[in-house]
Amino acid sequence: MTGNQLRKIFDKTDGHCHFCGDRIIFELRGFHPKGKRGYWEVDHVIQRRKGGTSSVANYLPACTRCNRLRWHRRGNQIRELLFLGIIARDEISSRTLIGKILAQLKWERLKQNMGRRTLKNQIGKLRIG
Repeated sequence: MTGNQLRKIFDKTDGHCHFCGDRIIFELRGFHPKGKRGYWEVDHVIQRRKGGTSSVANYLPACTRCNRLRWHRRGNQIRELLFLGIIARDEISSRTLIGKILAQLKWERLKQNMGRRTLKNQIGKLRIG
């Protein structure tokens, strides 16, 4: 993809993530492992496997956090996810009973994810080595 095409995609939302509206920085295109703000990726509006094209017309800029959360979800599903996430965050920060349960569930999910990543990395090393 050319710099001119990227600029057209970036400018469609005036330098904001099309999901959350956070400001993104043109020069920070790509993934940042620590999820720093300002990094962005090109997002297919209609995914390729669902008939979407790989063209500027089918792309919008998305911050890497939102784009990685999106996966195969559609707009209404993302909005619900964000809405419930706000509720969960408020419950956790208020330390309500529900918040404590959600915090525990979050920790358990993070442990599962780490385990999968570790296993995937180990399998990858076995294949390479």
